Amino acid sequence: MAKAVIISVPLTETEHARAKKLAEEHGLPLAQCVKQFCIGDEAFEARFEMLKARAAARPAGRPFTVMELFGDWNTLDRGLKLSLGRTFYHLVRGGKLPGVRPAGKNSSNVQLYETYPKEAVE
Repeated sequence: MAKAVIISVPLTETEHARAKKLAEEHGLPLAQCVKQFCIGDEAFEARFEMLKARAAARPAGRPFTVMELFGDWNTLDRGLKLSLGRTFYHLVRGGKLPGVRPAGKNSSNVQLYETYPKEAVE
């Protein structure tokens, strides 16, 4: 028997509502529905592309947080903010966003990032 692996996935309110609706329509438990159907939120995709572009455009050596890159951060759904932050962290940590690296945490324990000259990547 294969060992089960548990994966935690934060959902936005929109994604959660979509998953619940699909689960009801198909008579599936919510977890099974999430495994079988794409419930992605277009808001996440658009915001994530914006986040990557804004981070890459930051001046080298000036630490920043994900929330600093959005003027409306406090109005965003908590699930969307968590998804953006975690996904961005894993992208940067995995070296998939050249020129951006983790830079520790600030006094509020919020993850910092910094850009560095692209020449330093090569």
